[in-house]
Amino acid sequence: MNGQIPDLQNIIETEKKIFGKYLLPVAILLILIGIFGIISPIILSAVTDGIIAAVLILSGITWIWHSLQMRQHQLSDWLKPLLLFITGGIMIAMPNAGIAAIGLMFVLYFIVDAYRNFTQSKVYPGHSRGWSIFSGLVDVLIALLFVVTWPRGSLVLVGIFVGVNLIFDGIILLMLRNTKIG
Repeated sequence: MNGQIPDLQNIIETEKKIFGKYLLPVAILLILIGIFGIISPIILSAVTDGIIAAVLILSGITWIWHSLQMRQHQLSDWLKPLLLFITGGIMIAMPNAGIAAIGLMFVLYFIVDAYRNFTQSKVYPGHSRGWSIFSGLVDVLIALLFVVTWPRGSLVLVGIFVGVNLIFDGIILLMLRNTKIG
């Protein structure tokens, strides 16, 4: 790593190479899944819970393989895969609890993002300062919405926020497709 921040042209070039000819279908798929998530947020919340549970369980399998390869014999070497399996298993066996936990992670994310926005508003004077403060206030309101409606509200809110995020990701990919380099 060279430690330099890449410029916009390099970022766009890299993203276009990563997605290649699939950029348009991926963008459309993200937008369609996002719209579906807004129309049916509980289903997208359950899918999100299932995907996170699957990642945790696959991580547990990976750690077990690693521990076997390293011939680990101490209990502490097996705690991580055990916790990954148990957490993933609970999220599958009790999806409402998993979705509620995801809702709490969203609360943490929005609080941290609000803090970042409020502190950034002091760094950047002028017009961006107002937008940073506004964004921070929106983050606080969203975090409060999750807290006030938790745990039942997470069933709907997680799906809606994941859906909105997917729509914006798809739109960004569409915009990236039309960006000229050079």
